[in-house]
Amino acid sequence: MQRGLGKFMMNLRMESKQLENQGKPPLSSPDVVQTADFTFADFSPLGHVGDSGPLLLARQKGNRQNRYVVKHALTDCACNEYVYTKLAQAMGYTMPEAVLFQLSPTEKRRYFKTEYIIGIRYLDLKIKSPSYAQIREMAINWKEYFSFGGMYAMFGEGDSFETPLAEDNKIYRIDTTDAFPISNFQLDFAGINRDFGEGNLQTIWKKELLSSNLSNALSKSGCDSCFEICQEKDKSCIPFFFGAFCTHSGNKR
Repeated sequence: MQRGLGKFMMNLRMESKQLENQGKPPLSSPDVVQTADFTFADFSPLGHVGDSGPLLLARQKGNRQNRYVVKHALTDCACNEYVYTKLAQAMGYTMPEAVLFQLSPTEKRRYFKTEYIIGIRYLDLKIKSPSYAQIREMAINWKEYFSFGGMYAMFGEGDSFETPLAEDNKIYRIDTTDAFPISNFQLDFAGINRDFGEGNLQTIWKKELLSSNLSNALSKSGCDSCFEICQEKDKSCIPFFFGAFCTHSGNKR
């Protein structure tokens, strides 16, 4: 999307949200932090920009060791990765902490391409892309490798499957924007409470999203292929892979 159009739509969404929040108490949540409390710097390795757009590294002003890798260029990054993180944590799986950055009233810096900004806890890594043999040998939560595989199959993901090994000897699932069939395009418009053409954009897109048929997400062929890959790595994967499909935590079975 062109920079000028993206900025225009961002302003429309922010105006709509401000109108919606009139009369409500200020947002207060441990999952929401203020941009004014952090410094930001480019974090795109060697200038590489991936599917999530340019990344930033945020450091808390009062505690420089409190760091987050920040995604801000596309609306679906914050939406999908935040929900995925909370869901996986509720299932008992190991995820880096996720916070949402709220643009502070005094924010003038031009880092942010959208108002949807997520920060994923910066991990001190032992191995960025470990093999399964390395995970099996060193990761104290190695079983979750297959649980993450089950979730990958469940959501019909097609992006890279990243499970870096951190210095605490745990693997973490990262980069989960592709985990839901909700697109950046849909979210761009769903937040705009304005009448355009045949109706109100927000009403139209909320209806579209709420009526979406997600039955294809659990594709048998997709699940089978993910399961086969896991079985090739380790026959003991079965309870951990299918534990992700249960209502309780798969890694505690």
